[in-house]
Amino acid sequence: MLEKGNFINNRYEIIGRVGAGGMSDVYKAKDHKLNRNVAIKVLKKEYSKDKNFVSKFRVEAQSAASLIHPNIVNVYDVGEDNGLYYIVMELIEGITLKSYIQKKGRLSARETISIAIQIANGIECAHNNQIVHRDIKPQNIMISREGKVKVTDFGIARATSSNTINGNAMGSVHYISPEQAGGKYVDEKSDIYSLGITMFEMITGKVPFDGESTVTIALKHIQNSVPSIREYIPQAPVSIEKIILKCTQNKSDKRYPKISLLIADLKRALTEPDVDFVQIDATRPIGTTVMITDEEINQIRKGAGKTSPEKPEEDVDDIDAMSPKMDKAVTIGGVIAGIAALMVVAVILTVVLSDNSIKLPKDMSGDEIQTIDPRKTVVPNVLGMSSDEAEKALNEKSLGFEYDSNYVYSDVYAADQIVNQSEAPGSVVNKNITVKLIVSKGPERIQVPAGISRSDLDSAISKLDSVGLKYEITYEFSGNTIGTVISCSPTENASVNKKDIVKLVVSRGSQESEEKTATVPSLVNMKLAKAQQKISSSGFEIGNVSEEYSDTVKKGYVIRQTVKSGHQMPLGGTIGLVVSKGSEDAPKYTGSYTFALEDLHDADGNPITEGVVNVALDGVLQKVDPKYADVSTWPGDYTIELTGDKKGKATIELMVNGQVIHTGTVKLK
Repeated sequence: MLEKGNFINNRYEIIGRVGAGGMSDVYKAKDHKLNRNVAIKVLKKEYSKDKNFVSKFRVEAQSAASLIHPNIVNVYDVGEDNGLYYIVMELIEGITLKSYIQKKGRLSARETISIAIQIANGIECAHNNQIVHRDIKPQNIMISREGKVKVTDFGIARATSSNTINGNAMGSVHYISPEQAGGKYVDEKSDIYSLGITMFEMITGKVPFDGESTVTIALKHIQNSVPSIREYIPQAPVSIEKIILKCTQNKSDKRYPKISLLIADLKRALTEPDVDFVQIDATRPIGTTVMITDEEINQIRKGAGKTSPEKPEEDVDDIDAMSPKMDKAVTIGGVIAGIAALMVVAVILTVVLSDNSIKLPKDMSGDEIQTIDPRKTVVPNVLGMSSDEAEKALNEKSLGFEYDSNYVYSDVYAADQIVNQSEAPGSVVNKNITVKLIVSKGPERIQVPAGISRSDLDSAISKLDSVGLKYEITYEFSGNTIGTVISCSPTENASVNKKDIVKLVVSRGSQESEEKTATVPSLVNMKLAKAQQKISSSGFEIGNVSEEYSDTVKKGYVIRQTVKSGHQMPLGGTIGLVVSKGSEDAPKYTGSYTFALEDLHDADGNPITEGVVNVALDGVLQKVDPKYADVSTWPGDYTIELTGDKKGKATIELMVNGQVIHTGTVKLK
């Protein structure tokens, strides 16, 4: 066990132990490099000696470090020091959900739902990154002093064998899914089961299954159904009762197929707690392909034989072998289907021909058939136009216009371009109505922070990061202490574009200094993996890696580095990289995604009723339909058409006033 005052990697000073688990101890420590307190989880010796376990632990911990979400405890660093394997994490001043439940006895339905939504939001982020937690339980949920809920212990649970239940699993086995308890395949639905058990404990104050041994409890998860919370809390709302029952179904295919659907039901339960809207054993959606098994084919064959006892058993794949009853059923079914189809077509034609606001196809000459009432007009799409162009386009349609008094910053639209319009493009409206226009002020300007010159490099970088400014570092000999910023350009307090680069000149000490230095290698036009390897082999640390579009540098190759090549820099210094995303005009891939009206809730589950909406795809902003640009105007679920430069899976984020409120994945083709 580490003692107070011990150092890990000459950087993290142990302040004291704050917790212990089956596989690790957790310490509060001081990070002397960044001058902040952190939590360090250290593997126990018996696990540190298992090379296979350590290898999995490091890979999974590094994966967990990529998860950035307000409901996940951030992982800052992963490392090893003289056989000591550790993870450095965000320090949460608060208590575990387990302690909170024990302190209160049990939680109200509303508080249970609110906490569950935040847990599920964190789990959803992990699932979107193909990470299954595998150890969701109240002990792994932290509640900060501010009431923020955060999921922790990503990585260690994943590294553990799913086929083993031992004495150390006593805390986890109460929440283990049937498939995990049985050593079977574990996926995202296992986390949903464990969250269901956690919700059960929150609202009842107890776990559904208990026993004298871990094996006894595990068998109960496999063999028994989780009881209804109403057996303990008769007045519990039906919505939360059904949600928990659906999460904890023994068969994983009867649970929520993905956690975003669970989140949607939890949010609805906040506003409609007593509405019975959850389908426990819903039938397959229309259009789902169902694979028939050999056993089912044999059952069908036997059934067909019973229908016509005078005939021998025949092949059901042969249409001519169908019984007369079956043939008659098919004929009648076909007639009914044909009549229904004709009725649908008739209804559609009636609606189209009777609605004078709908345009019919073009005639033989290619001219559009005009069916719009002469007193109405079609609203043009003026998004991206200059103010003058927008005015002209609206005047041509006999529409008035006025500008919103609040111009907005935009990284998508240049200054003086229209970013939003009050009437949706393509909609039919009365002539002479006024269309309100919102105009871009262009990209936001940022002020270079004060106090950079003469400060230490870490402090300067922290200030630049806090306002989102990029930087480039060069080292020079000087009489200043090594690592002190000599100057910055543009100067402090200067107004710059958010994409501008601040150049920092940093002291490498006097020429007589004995500080070990090395030459910064040239990394431009080098593939990312090779550049990172070059940084490490040169004795430096790999810094932040960001991406930009480039017409001259191939995708995945380095555009520039934060420290200029050829300069001498103290060993251990950090070099960041900017990598090409390829040409912005490269072939684009498209897809679509539907945001539900229920997605408009904050992390606490409270409805969001106002604010500016943005959508990002893999971090790149997408154009939002004006009808959905403001939360207050959302008419219903929003299906957005997306464009990206990468084929396959992409992460989509829904933001309100810059805060991410929903994430998902979409496949681009």
